[in-house]
Amino acid sequence: MHLTKNYNTDGGDRTVIGGVLEFEQGAEVKNFPGGGSGGETGKAENQSASSATAVAGLKNDFNALLVKLKEAGLMAADEWNLSVRLAPSLTDPVAAANNAKASVSLADGVITVTADVDDLEESESSAPGQGTHKWIGLGIGTGLSSVALAKYNGAQLSDADAEEAVSVGLDQPGEFVLYIRADEVVDTPKAITLKADGYPEISISIVVAAPAAD
Repeated sequence: MHLTKNYNTDGGDRTVIGGVLEFEQGAEVKNFPGGGSGGETGKAENQSASSATAVAGLKNDFNALLVKLKEAGLMAADEWNLSVRLAPSLTDPVAAANNAKASVSLADGVITVTADVDDLEESESSAPGQGTHKWIGLGIGTGLSSVALAKYNGAQLSDADAEEAVSVGLDQPGEFVLYIRADEVVDTPKAITLKADGYPEISISIVVAAPAAD
């Protein structure tokens, strides 16, 4: 039991602050952890002085500064506004039929696809090396103004991903299409990550569950 709210423990290796930590005028904190991608700890990446001559350019410079502050941990990061739905217009008729037999929901970082996997059909992917599986096409919404601002599993998405999303009926600017192998995911959940400038990296688990018994 400690008689003070602020104390050292673990042989002095750990300091616990249970009260107020007050800095007097002129005090300095050195080697504070953090700093994000800025290089020096406790500092954001440098932002050059704006040379914009129009409001649009000034807005871009200001937004770039905000991103650097968020990435450095000096400002709270933006919150994701994720959504998920079944892609409405898949070009593969077999996958489209599978989508018609499924439903999908998102809660607490888990995307749940509800489907009777035994009732789904197999088809060969048009992408080389993807094989023959029971495909279901998901539309994942990032909430961003463009899907090209997001990274999926560390890889930057692009305008081509936006065009692919539109081709299967996903009409929101921040959506991308993700095909899952329902026959595999039913046994082994699929894990993905999303990241964008100013947003924290988040992990999402995708599972396939059987419909509730009548």
